[in-house]
Amino acid sequence: MNGCRLFRPVRAGLGLLLVLLAGCSADRGHGSAERAQASAETVVARIGDRPITMAEVDHGIRLERHDLAEAEFRLRSGQLRKLIDSNNASGAADGVEWLLEPPAPPRMEIPVQGRDLRGNPEAPVTLAIFCSYQSPHCAQLNPILLRLLENYAGWLRLAPFDLPLRYHRQGPAATAAAFCARLQGAGWRYADGLYALGDRLVEDGFVRLAAMQDLDREAFKACLRDHASAPGLPADRALASELGLRSVPVVFINGLYTKGPRPYEYYALWIDREMERLGLDPARTHPEAARFAPGGALPPETTLPLVLSGTSVSTKAQESIALISAKGAGAGSFYSGDMLLDGVRLGAIRKSHVLLDNRGRLERLSLRGQEAEGVRVPLTSPAPRDEETMRRIEQPQGEQRKLVEPTAVLPLGREWLEEQLRNREELEKRFVAAEHQVDGHNLLKLEGIEDSEFFAALGLEEGDVVVRVNDTWVHSEQNQLWDALTSGQVVDVTFMRNGLPQRYQYVVEEKGYFESPEDGSGDNRREDDDGSGDE
Repeated sequence: MNGCRLFRPVRAGLGLLLVLLAGCSADRGHGSAERAQASAETVVARIGDRPITMAEVDHGIRLERHDLAEAEFRLRSGQLRKLIDSNNASGAADGVEWLLEPPAPPRMEIPVQGRDLRGNPEAPVTLAIFCSYQSPHCAQLNPILLRLLENYAGWLRLAPFDLPLRYHRQGPAATAAAFCARLQGAGWRYADGLYALGDRLVEDGFVRLAAMQDLDREAFKACLRDHASAPGLPADRALASELGLRSVPVVFINGLYTKGPRPYEYYALWIDREMERLGLDPARTHPEAARFAPGGALPPETTLPLVLSGTSVSTKAQESIALISAKGAGAGSFYSGDMLLDGVRLGAIRKSHVLLDNRGRLERLSLRGQEAEGVRVPLTSPAPRDEETMRRIEQPQGEQRKLVEPTAVLPLGREWLEEQLRNREELEKRFVAAEHQVDGHNLLKLEGIEDSEFFAALGLEEGDVVVRVNDTWVHSEQNQLWDALTSGQVVDVTFMRNGLPQRYQYVVEEKGYFESPEDGSGDNRREDDDGSGDE
């Protein structure tokens, strides 16, 4: 018999059911395939001697028909779950056999050649994503995509396509801002920041976000003056129109059409199936997973007898200089590509460190004396949090209640953050006691921040009540925000706005090792129109 057998009663939401379905057989039998083929060949009209088949009719509405089939599947799944629960209320049955299959998405050809790809450019699974920076549903999808990119690191690559809708008036300008950031080697992290801006997609917000990420503010503003939208936007819109897309977000998984936003488990289901179709094990870690995870893993500090005493970083990589002394000798000027020791070549030059190619192994040489200069903010570690910490963050009141999922992941430039935190005492004065209490202490709300670059960059607004930072309550006796920002870990902030909870995450980054313009893996976008999140 086709289907999958669960050796326990099924009591799950759609997300879990979709995960369970990943192991089910998609084989519906030859009879079903033969009936489908016969139906497709049915002649439904004639123009003179020319027949029009059902297949021709269905081809032009294949996306709409799949949307209907998906809606029908969700209805049936919900009703089937109720029937299973009511007929097995005691949980005494040996097992429950779930036979209902999700409809197979239509597969379409999405050209990604020549585009900038996020993740492993040689990955076997491609997610082509049509989105608008002004779409709240695309903003909801972005953290899910980052989670997929992390959990399937090396197996996955993302190909973003710009598709601002007609009523997304700032959408084209946002594509221009992303393009301008890409010219400075910060395309991906700037795009992540755009999704967190929400209704602050205006020129001042674009420039503030650029400054927050340590971009050259004047060069960025000049680029915005020259571009009303990204140069590639018309081509993206034309492709979306050709595909029949009328909404965002839409994600094609190796061409398989999925209209969103959908839960993480839904996308994982079809990614797993694509990997299995290609003979790959979804549970296996890719050999270069650390390299292709979002942001890339920081290379380890070198143990070589080298001292970095200064850097001069140019917008042209070949003109950047590093002052390095080797084996106790005097410091000399070196350029990217120069040999430092036998088998050791100087790679990229950053403001606070350089990268070394030590016989094929990537290592980091940090600038001496950096730690003593003002506020020191480490880059965010790629190491994931342990399960117990995540449980305390997401379920502060126990198993019965879970916090909202993160609505944005904001990258913060390290230099910008270090500069901002030098004014910590003034920033702390913006937190005042709110009416509500926790643990006998007043919660804290933000006042007088209308002109604050720091709070605006963090996506916080006047009157927001900050509830938790990571796994700790924020109140009049404790505010862990400052320590969290300098912890080297992901910062998770939950706050209330207009009576509704929101949750942001922050990571401290500098230009990713694999997204500089020189290596061709930055962020280059184009234009377009429409969504099931937004339509």
